[in-house]
Amino acid sequence: MASQSSVPYYARVVRHFGSTRALEILALQASPILGILLGGFSPGRDGVIRPGLLILGSLTLTAHVFVLNDWAGHVSDSRDLRRVTLVFDRQGINLRHVAQVAVALLIFANVAFALIGSRAVLLGAGIATLSLLYSCSPSFGKTTPIAASINHLLGGTLHFLLGYSLCHAFDARGVLISLFFGFVFAAGHLNQEVRDYEVDLLNEIRTSAVVFGCRRTFLASLSLFTAAYALIVGLAARGILPKLLLLGVVLWLLHVGWSLQALRRGLGFETALWMQRRYRLLFAFIGLVMLVR
Repeated sequence: MASQSSVPYYARVVRHFGSTRALEILALQASPILGILLGGFSPGRDGVIRPGLLILGSLTLTAHVFVLNDWAGHVSDSRDLRRVTLVFDRQGINLRHVAQVAVALLIFANVAFALIGSRAVLLGAGIATLSLLYSCSPSFGKTTPIAASINHLLGGTLHFLLGYSLCHAFDARGVLISLFFGFVFAAGHLNQEVRDYEVDLLNEIRTSAVVFGCRRTFLASLSLFTAAYALIVGLAARGILPKLLLLGVVLWLLHVGWSLQALRRGLGFETALWMQRRYRLLFAFIGLVMLVR
């Protein structure tokens, strides 16, 4: 148990990551929340305690993922001129305290999931394992091209299923929809690797962009996004999701147009951010349309 004198240090860790990671953590809750709603959640029948616990567990699990990744990558982050002022050890925060907060967040998430049931515990454990591999494994983590993308594909898939399985048994419909989120998550990560190419090259981190080049990685990202659009349009055509999602063809064309424009601009940090802002708007729209009845 933490001594009373240690509490201010842990509070500083929480404030630091709250100020640097909160928006990303909150944005990633769209996937399990959509999973809850598409899994047939009804407030009158299911109440609000179980979904509340699941969202709380998902929030703390996602926070654990980011804290662990920042803990594992703090040395390389300190060489990134864009991030150096945000690195926790530059804020006087102890490495040990960050590790302890990461563990505490994981424990808290598991307690929340245990109160829900075994499926939530297993899915949460799967996400935590993928996070550990990505941040710490030399063979299956961020330093291994393709493996890192598979990690994100599986992570995005499991995160949706975490919400979907709250009120619905695993079925083909849920798995197919979850693959859409997996494709988007993996594609977005490849775009992020293009964004971070220069600092990853400096730190000798063998991402896909460093190994295969930014152009090929960007095109691989577009290919995965295309798979996501094709899947969502196919599910709409089969009546599994709202017919309005047939507009995914139009959104894909818009996405391709922006991608061609990004290639003409020249791939790099600013272009990757420019692209990220645009495709996030497209997929936010798709997420809302998924809920149309």
